[in-house]
Amino acid sequence: MAVFRDPKKLEAHIKKALDAVQAETLITTQARLGSSSVSPVDTGRLRSSWFAAEGSASNAEAPEGANSANTDATGLKVDSKKTYHLTNNLPYAQRVALEGHVVSKPVTWFRDFRDQVIPKIQAEAARQAKREFDL
Repeated sequence: MAVFRDPKKLEAHIKKALDAVQAETLITTQARLGSSSVSPVDTGRLRSSWFAAEGSASNAEAPEGANSANTDATGLKVDSKKTYHLTNNLPYAQRVALEGHVVSKPVTWFRDFRDQVIPKIQAEAARQAKREFDL
């Protein structure tokens, strides 16, 4: 385990670890939501429309015919002191994710992902940061 005698260096080290946890959680969550193993797929547009943004929610939508996962979270310089949003702005996204209007997945697919998978993603990101930053 790393030893710090200077509180400012300890603070900077912990901040880097927190940034890494937040970035890994955001990137992995977006990637999983963008996979056909998680999001229901008809044309692929729903799974392509999970957008990450800093500060406020993105208003972006994948264009018609889009069928590959969005990777914009990987381009963000994540800072653990900031707020990030992961949204899907398609007109039917809420109906599919929260109201169960889906055929190819269980009606609870999004709630199950939110309640069961995201905590595992967060825990794994924390384990990785603990190893990487010798915490």
